[in-house]
Amino acid sequence: MIKKIFFPSTFITQEAAAAINRRLGRFVLYQPIMDQTPAVLAHLCEASAIELRHPVLGNEAYLLELCRAYSTWGNVHQKDALRLNQLAGEGFYNQDFAAEIRTEVLKRKNGVSREAPPKTDPVVNARMFLQLAQEFDLRESEIRQSLEKTDYASKQLFEQLRGEDLATGEPFGVGAGAATYDACAVMTEARLAAWALLCKNDSAPPDIYVTDSSAVMEALFERFPSMVQLLKTTDAAGDPETAAQALSGGFRSIADQPWAGEKAGAQIFSYLDRACEDGFFLEVCAVPDVSSEKALESFTDLPMQEDQSTSGPRHSFFCLVSRSGG
Repeated sequence: MIKKIFFPSTFITQEAAAAINRRLGRFVLYQPIMDQTPAVLAHLCEASAIELRHPVLGNEAYLLELCRAYSTWGNVHQKDALRLNQLAGEGFYNQDFAAEIRTEVLKRKNGVSREAPPKTDPVVNARMFLQLAQEFDLRESEIRQSLEKTDYASKQLFEQLRGEDLATGEPFGVGAGAATYDACAVMTEARLAAWALLCKNDSAPPDIYVTDSSAVMEALFERFPSMVQLLKTTDAAGDPETAAQALSGGFRSIADQPWAGEKAGAQIFSYLDRACEDGFFLEVCAVPDVSSEKALESFTDLPMQEDQSTSGPRHSFFCLVSRSGG
């Protein structure tokens, strides 16, 4: 079974999840803290659109209290984006900063448990950041959806008053206005680093990294100069009925073997539905001879270990499913 994991966000909209399902099937979405999953994600999981996974468990109550206290403190002193930027900008490995967070936050909120993990762990900082980022992304999504609904209703009313149908002929959520926002364009590198710390605690690295962020793909091209594009949005789509069989049957032949070239890699993905009426587009890229595990390690910005055991594909594969098509 091919392991497809969404990154580096821990939140996804229903529209983006449906677009990924159509092209790649069910995929994994990490969650930073147990029992804090937004209702929209729980619904997607119940519908078998996504698999929710918690790679790291423990310190749940402490983390939740810390997030709430930090949010309360930040609402007084900083805007959401600035608060996240401070948390990430100092680095998830900065033990002095981690201690400063606890001291600064806990002294401002009575009743918060002062019992902390015995040793500062960068994963704790990363989970806190990802939880706050998820809340930020969820609020932004709800605000934008509300604005888009209002705008769409206004256009409908205007056209009805003129005695005409809505000029665009597009259903809600498919128009150009829905294509403008990229949540992971905010603190892209920090999101990658925090998410990677979670993923490193999973059983194995992804076979295919999946994202809906063009900003993330741009960051990957900068990080990996050898990255190649296997499928472009302008390519003619293949037969979608054979896509799943072609991908599952041929992926290992390119992922676990010496790199056979872009043409061979593209062939495996060529049946996937890349552009259709939902307004989303698919692009597939690969980094030859950089294993999925090494790619994951690079996101953490820690020195690469030459003697580390290698698991997962020997080449890295990234899929972008976005409205803008990158």
